[in-house]
Amino acid sequence: MEEDETIEIRWHGRGGQGAVTSAELVALAAIDAGKFGQAFPSFGPERRGAPVLAFNRISSVSPIRVRGAVTHPDIVIVLDPGLLGITDVTSGLKQGGTLIINTSRALADITSEFGGHWSLAVINATVIAQETIGVPIVNTTMLGALVRATEVIELDSLMGPIEERFGARAKNNIDACRKAYDEVSIAEPVAAMSGQRRAVSSETLPSWQELLPGYVVTQPGSASQYRTGDWKSQHPEFDYQKCNKCGLCYVFCPEGCVVPIEDDYFEANLYYCKGCGICAEECPKDAIAMLEETYQ
Repeated sequence: MEEDETIEIRWHGRGGQGAVTSAELVALAAIDAGKFGQAFPSFGPERRGAPVLAFNRISSVSPIRVRGAVTHPDIVIVLDPGLLGITDVTSGLKQGGTLIINTSRALADITSEFGGHWSLAVINATVIAQETIGVPIVNTTMLGALVRATEVIELDSLMGPIEERFGARAKNNIDACRKAYDEVSIAEPVAAMSGQRRAVSSETLPSWQELLPGYVVTQPGSASQYRTGDWKSQHPEFDYQKCNKCGLCYVFCPEGCVVPIEDDYFEANLYYCKGCGICAEECPKDAIAMLEETYQ
């Protein structure tokens, strides 16, 4: 990239995963390094688990006047692998750009679908975040992958913003960032392949007036018709050997997804469950475990 070129980044994530925070930290790191930085989100009133977008612009030489959504990014970062099947994350990605994906799949396995005229980087950020931070929130982990794959900012420039943002939790987030920096796998651009799978057409993103985050809702209908279970990155698993049938999971579920079943036990309707984990947090017997979603 030319020294005076404005670098544009688009983040694809879900509510609660920290995509917006990631964009803010990148902008702060760029500003601390003497550059011009911009960060802003694009989402509606959706709750935790809904697809969201966030954007960055970084310039080394001049203030950034443009305020619209990034439709032709230099860099695309995907925080949740479940989004790969419902939106075209490569829409508008520039030739010679970089696509960074959080996935448990190996680089060689995913290149046939998402390789193209851009560099492809993969990292199992969910596992790293779980091991270092204790929760599957991958925003700071993906920052390490971003720095290693693109060098858009320096790794050390992130330390101050992370410490200021996370306070006592900063060390674990910094550890996650550094671990991802060391472990990310990167492939050079390859020729675009005609057989690549895309969830939607490769046309550019719509204007902000038309934007539906993640293209999840594509036609009129009631909320009961939308498979909001596709939003989750984790799902609850019930251990009925521990369950005392108190029903607190049923009472506290914000979406009404926990339902009674036979013998006065409960289960989650995964068609609508967004994986918020409130049922597991409220269970007094630790009878509910939140398990990571797996994607083929």
